[in-house]
Amino acid sequence: MINSFFFVFFLFICNIILADEIEIPIILENCKGCHGYNFKGNKYIESLLDIEKSEFISKMKDYKYSDDNYAMNRISKVLTEDDIKKIAELIYDKK
Repeated sequence: MINSFFFVFFLFICNIILADEIEIPIILENCKGCHGYNFKGNKYIESLLDIEKSEFISKMKDYKYSDDNYAMNRISKVLTEDDIKKIAELIYDKK
């Protein structure tokens, strides 16, 4: 399971490095890998639906500009603030 995760994550990172533009639907699929198919989380990862859209955007910006080395920090580094807003719209406007 862990090896599969790292393989998928590796492919995801390679796709970002080689891509000219980040595809938001692909990013959303990556989010589902940890936060669940409907973004409801699990006993280890919080639900994205339990927070407001504005809090999500704020947290993602915090991850982006933080020097921590957690998965969310590494993932958000490649996103622009506009990308973060687009992701939030796709998650929260369906709520």
